[in-house]
Amino acid sequence: MKTYNLIFEDIESLDNFIISNDELLESKSLLVQIFSGIINKDILINISKNILKHLPQANIIGSTTDGEIIDDKVTTNQIIISFSSFEKSTIKIATCENFKSTNSYDMGISIANKLITDNSKVMILFADGLNINADELLDGIANVSTDVVIAGGLSADNAIFDTTYLIYQDKVFDKCVVGISINSDDLIVNNDFSFAWQTIGKSFVVNKSHKNIVYEIDGMTPVELYKKYLGANISELLPGIGIEFPLIIQDKGLNIARAVLSANDDGSLVFAGNIEEGSIVNLGVGDTNIILNDSINLSKNISKKPCESIFIYSCMARRRFLDSNASNDIKLFSNIANVTGFFTYGEFFSKNNEINLLNESLTLLSLSESIETSTHNLDITHNKPSSFSTLQALAHLTNVSSNELEELNIHLEDRIQKEIAKNIENEQKLFDSMKMSSLGDMIANIAHQWRQPLSVISTIASSIQMGTEFGTLDNDKIYKKMESILKQSEYLSDTIDTFRDYINEDYVLSDIEIHEELSKILKIINVVLKDNDINLINNISYEKPIYLKLISGELSQVIINIFNNARDALVLNKIEEKNVYVDIIVDDEYCTITIEDNAGGIPSDILPKIFEPYFTTKHKNNGTGIGLYMSYDIITKHFAGDLYAKNTKNGAKFYIKLPINK
Repeated sequence: MKTYNLIFEDIESLDNFIISNDELLESKSLLVQIFSGIINKDILINISKNILKHLPQANIIGSTTDGEIIDDKVTTNQIIISFSSFEKSTIKIATCENFKSTNSYDMGISIANKLITDNSKVMILFADGLNINADELLDGIANVSTDVVIAGGLSADNAIFDTTYLIYQDKVFDKCVVGISINSDDLIVNNDFSFAWQTIGKSFVVNKSHKNIVYEIDGMTPVELYKKYLGANISELLPGIGIEFPLIIQDKGLNIARAVLSANDDGSLVFAGNIEEGSIVNLGVGDTNIILNDSINLSKNISKKPCESIFIYSCMARRRFLDSNASNDIKLFSNIANVTGFFTYGEFFSKNNEINLLNESLTLLSLSESIETSTHNLDITHNKPSSFSTLQALAHLTNVSSNELEELNIHLEDRIQKEIAKNIENEQKLFDSMKMSSLGDMIANIAHQWRQPLSVISTIASSIQMGTEFGTLDNDKIYKKMESILKQSEYLSDTIDTFRDYINEDYVLSDIEIHEELSKILKIINVVLKDNDINLINNISYEKPIYLKLISGELSQVIINIFNNARDALVLNKIEEKNVYVDIIVDDEYCTITIEDNAGGIPSDILPKIFEPYFTTKHKNNGTGIGLYMSYDIITKHFAGDLYAKNTKNGAKFYIKLPINK
């Protein structure tokens, strides 16, 4: 094969170029690529028609550009025409132009089916750089085949981002895919790419994105991320500065940059390629000398392989970043073979049966119908200024430091989790301790309650026994006495149910009618209050039932603990007429149980601390300081409610605020 390149000046010089090259006129398998920095549809149609007039056998594809490549030069606003003649290969050409009725994925399937044959070695594709989702396009192609090498890229329009054109024979479209396949048993195909952007700093997670628009990274908008890690001055230069600081992702085993195309008012950024939610990304930084050095290594690798023609499809962001050094990025390849190509809005690259959309990269396609490897004289002298090693060192330092910090964070999180587990275990021990203490009070209360009914039952049993002996019992008397025994037995059974609920270890929320629950608890508590000459004043209205999501035993534990504190305060302060008031306040959302004593209140300096762990005003033998702390924990964490206290004119008033089950 052989390739001829031309910078288009006018139709006459184009005619002369074609006529003077007999091999083009005689070629039976001819590929023509047109790369135009002039975004003019009529001019491109005119050029294509003129080529076909002289070369009707030609297969013409082309694209508008953000810069053109010819031999060892990079140009802008020029039209480059490349003629490649093959001796042992055939070419198929196709387009898929029904953009409005076909999605990008289906376009990929369609173009691949049109082009791929049994001996296809490579496909060169150009696609609309503004309207087609290139990731989906390539996924569609991969659905048909991953064995064929894919090259090419997205059409550009000199970073105007208005309209790009694709050329197919003598037609020019603005929303389509055009391509050719080269089919041969003898064609030698090699492809490679140069990236060389450095990742810097910590890794981030993409929280929210849609295709190529990213809305949130690590809880921040992308603009906020750039501002935080690169500084306000840098973020104000977005989207332009995104060429120098792209996001770098791992995709199908490759480090791939995603250059910023535009910024939105909501802080989101549009990138030149999809970034999926959940992707791990890093900020990248470019350095001219590192990039050029990578091109040197790439040229060395290519020079060792058979190569008759080289096509380069490189990123517009790379050209703009390198600026005056852009020609140095490609010049060594011209010492190996004829070079042509263009700067794209995204490059197509396939490797190891994976097809990728790249940014910030130089992709290279090397073709040869000969197996011979020539000895190429490569001038690979490239002076690396101190900034080359400096940037590498700084990037390495930043990345190592970030990795060490991440490892420390992992170890710290592990230690935190262990400490949390210990705290939970200790808290459970405190909870159990409080429950056992309350359990003792509960048993004492039940013992008090059982004395009277047991005494009544014993008395009735004795009277029945005596009446039987003396024959003084009749059926009515027996019935009434038995009814009394049943009533007392039912009372005993109720206290057993209350006790069973209290010690029940099944910590499951259930619907509980609060009035019934309080009645059970108050029956038990009232016995102890009477033993201490304390009056229980019940102001609760029982008219309307109220259902709450509760754990019965835990609510009993809280209420008993508050009543016990009230009892201790009334006895300690030697109040003559001891009273405890209980009431329920109901609104649309909450049911609040209030428990108030007339013991004089809690000192103002102590009141804010009463729910703190281990805080107590009692002697160390009489209190641990965990009762109110655990009560607060139960109400707030288990029941999603609130527990607080205030001083009133009588004494301390506790509020147990519980959400109503609607």
